[in-house]
Amino acid sequence: MLETRLIRVALYARVSASNHGQDVTLQTRELKEFVEHRGWQLAGEYVDLGISGAKDRRAELDRLMADVRRRKFDVVLAGKFDRFARSVSHLLRVLQMFQALYFSSFED
Repeated sequence: MLETRLIRVALYARVSASNHGQDVTLQTRELKEFVEHRGWQLAGEYVDLGISGAKDRRAELDRLMADVRRRKFDVVLAGKFDRFARSVSHLLRVLQMFQALYFSSFED
């Protein structure tokens, strides 16, 4: 009998101005429903509140990326591109890192 491995998922959400009516739960609620409907395991939530996407350092995004390198999960979900990456080039760098980690897992 084949063993199926549970897919571990991390969520990333960000609002730039939590005191101006922005609510991160609008992002996380939909992401959690997406995970639940697929029978995946929620392995972590990373939420930056009141932080501009243009910032070079975002504490929760930095923690997420460190956990990606530790392979704590298999999938990273964000509700929108602009919530996660500062720019298209930032997104491409992150995706290249994800790809390198994915392919190196076959070498282990």
